[in-house]
Amino acid sequence: MSMYLTFTIGKDKRNLVDDITDFHIDNSTSTNPQWLQARQNEDGMRQVFVTVKNEDGSPFNLTDCNYWFQGKLPDGIHKIIDARHGVTLDAQNGKFRFDMPKHAFTVAGSYVQAFFRIVRNGESITTLEFDLTVLSDLVYNDLVPSDYITPFEDLYGKLKDYITKANGDFDVAMAKWKKDVADLITELNADIGGINLTITEIKAQLSSLEDKIKADNLLTKADLDKFFAGFKAEIQSGLDEINDFNESIKNLSITDIAGGIPDYMMNTLNSAQVGIDKSKFNLIFATDYHYDIGTNYNPDNIDVPDATIREVWESGLRKVLNATSLSNADAIVFNGDNIDQPMVKDVPLEKKMMLKELHDFLLTATSSAEMPAFILKGNHDGNYNHKVAKRNLDSVITDKEWSQVYDKVVPDYGENRSTGANYFYKDFDDKKIRLIGLDTYDLPETTNDDGSMKYNRFNTSGLQQAQLNWLANTALQVPEGTTVVISMHHPIDGTLATASDVTKVINHDVLMQIINDFVAGKSNSISGKVSDVPVKIDYTFNGAGTIAALLSGHFHTDGNVVKNGINFIQTRCSLGSGDNVMGDKRIKEYIGTPLEDAFDIVTIDTTAKTINLKRVGAGSEDARYATRHFNY
Repeated sequence: MSMYLTFTIGKDKRNLVDDITDFHIDNSTSTNPQWLQARQNEDGMRQVFVTVKNEDGSPFNLTDCNYWFQGKLPDGIHKIIDARHGVTLDAQNGKFRFDMPKHAFTVAGSYVQAFFRIVRNGESITTLEFDLTVLSDLVYNDLVPSDYITPFEDLYGKLKDYITKANGDFDVAMAKWKKDVADLITELNADIGGINLTITEIKAQLSSLEDKIKADNLLTKADLDKFFAGFKAEIQSGLDEINDFNESIKNLSITDIAGGIPDYMMNTLNSAQVGIDKSKFNLIFATDYHYDIGTNYNPDNIDVPDATIREVWESGLRKVLNATSLSNADAIVFNGDNIDQPMVKDVPLEKKMMLKELHDFLLTATSSAEMPAFILKGNHDGNYNHKVAKRNLDSVITDKEWSQVYDKVVPDYGENRSTGANYFYKDFDDKKIRLIGLDTYDLPETTNDDGSMKYNRFNTSGLQQAQLNWLANTALQVPEGTTVVISMHHPIDGTLATASDVTKVINHDVLMQIINDFVAGKSNSISGKVSDVPVKIDYTFNGAGTIAALLSGHFHTDGNVVKNGINFIQTRCSLGSGDNVMGDKRIKEYIGTPLEDAFDIVTIDTTAKTINLKRVGAGSEDARYATRHFNY
């Protein structure tokens, strides 16, 4: 018996589910409703032939892909994760077959959810859900439903093989199998926030088994089966936790990070929301969250409990919800130093934790925002630090890795963005505004002879040829009457700060020249001064351009300066620690109050040619920062 399904990646769509706890597919809102029907007790002969297409209708290349069927049975309890029964038929033309296992047809009724996951080299995409209905079998009615998780079933069998083949090399065999378990758990947990699933107890059980064999006692089949029964139950419990959490967030706009927006913030946020004048362009500008998991890092040795310090760092993810709740705004920019380096001694683990933090920050920011949400890099976002000799391409988050996480999580908001780049521009035509975001940590990923990074992005800011050329010849080539606002983490050198070492602000002089020439409406041919980061750009600006402001963060302080008639404006950190305006007071008095956060609502009036920054949180109590007003 065969069925045929066709999925178009990037085009198939259905509406979000109103109540994730009562998930069901509403085919009336789906662009591609499809179905499969079988009867209880069918075994292996129900084949599904799947064709996968790209959004433009071309075949999706399935070379080197594996196929997982994932579903939740009609009883709403048991799950299927089958990575065993997919067969590639025609990779170039996007065709594969899946032989449905009998475990999929133990419960009569309609599946709660069913879809295919396509996996290649550790990355995956999923198809749209399809209706899977199981007809009752009144003859064979003694079927017992259970979870069917083939990756763990396969590991179960693999351990038996390892033990059989040990032949005195048991330690090596067990080490190999333990790594298989850890890798699989990491893979299953890769997209899930908030679960610390470990294999500590599994290792303890394995050690016990190992000791028994080393003592030369006979390992009977009964012994092995007893061990496996407990082991599989524990694995299943952990997997249930993962799957339940994954189901709960699959189509959920996140609103309950660490309990959601606290009650003490609501009046402040409601007032800010009502105060936004939607006839003007409004940008939420938020910077320096430094979200970090589990740290008690207290750089200034402030006399507060460790629990308070941990709250300061961990609340970064929750504070994101404050900014994204202001839906009357046109856009939001998270301006870098979104995450921070964990306090662990294990560098590979440190990187994994940072990638997890990055994923969770991006997911929270974009899924909770009802406007375009853009995330820029800061010097803390890539696992670089002061110990440059210990940083190499394996320990930092590379541009490719950043891009992979970003592209996987963040929607396309219709912005102009070079492939893999962290810089962008987005036009808001109704407001005659072009928002530009720059990557001020855009440096070559080259290494020294000892393998360490040649350019340590922790203490070196820079821009390369591709970005600067894009800025001059694409982003700043604006329609007549357009006002530009630019966001960047590190301010242009010589504006809000001046570096004593020019090798730490590479090509900032080129960036400044481009900005000045845009405002003046000049043509130019300019070159950089750093031979290892070469720049040579020719450009022409036809007519004087208009820049409302260049917005930055990085230094954890509020500031502004005017250079050549251009506003350079800085906003302090959302992080409660390291506030360079208030110092210790930010932690000792503001945590747990409406002043614990800090970000600005940037309002641009293109008719009056004014830019106002209204503070939410720390600074709103100080007339110097509560509302900052500038002309342009």
